[in-house]
Amino acid sequence: MRRELIINWNGAHENVKRAVEKDVRHPHEVAELEPKKGWSYVTFFRPGTPSEAVLYDVDKLRMTATTNGFFLPREVISQHNKVVVTACSATANSSAQVFGLYKFLEAYGAKYRDMTRYPHHGFYGKFGGFYDRHEKGRVLAMYATNDDSLLEIISSIEQLLPTLKVKGVTFEYRLTNGLSAIPRMLHGFDDPSYRESGAEVYRICDPTQFSVLLEQARNDYSNYLFDKQPEL
Repeated sequence: MRRELIINWNGAHENVKRAVEKDVRHPHEVAELEPKKGWSYVTFFRPGTPSEAVLYDVDKLRMTATTNGFFLPREVISQHNKVVVTACSATANSSAQVFGLYKFLEAYGAKYRDMTRYPHHGFYGKFGGFYDRHEKGRVLAMYATNDDSLLEIISSIEQLLPTLKVKGVTFEYRLTNGLSAIPRMLHGFDDPSYRESGAEVYRICDPTQFSVLLEQARNDYSNYLFDKQPEL
């Protein structure tokens, strides 16, 4: 059984998409289309995998919050972790950075597509971003179906990145929260003294914004493709 890398390209990345089609090798040969920015979406599962078996349940998270009077237990937030891979370059060409992320995805997909040998390496995610400063790079956010799989993915990235050579592009990675804006609206979440007090739940300071973030996550879901490869 093999996984398939399926990319739903954003129109802002049309230049990178064309470069992939033409088998361009040098990232700085990719034309720049700034100020267009956005996200392209990627899945890496066996074709036909049901989306509900992969995407986390937004309604369940909302129900947990409302049932608890807009308090969330810490473990609920920690269940929504992600790996962020950042591609940086010395030039102002952000398209080179997006191209670098594609080359990372290509290499990852080629190495870990065999589900028998690598049973925990499936992920879904998005790459690109809306950053105005090129020095911040462009990012790929990778989400797994559980924390054990995420740890396997991190280990695989550690092994893969030293072997990946994309001229003029460097890569970094880090573990962060999948709903990264939500912890910032939880009272005491990042306060060591609050945690040391024995608190096990955190109050949502802005329930309205919390709902907006969940809807944004839900709106992302239609962009993930699980059963077809769009033509380049």
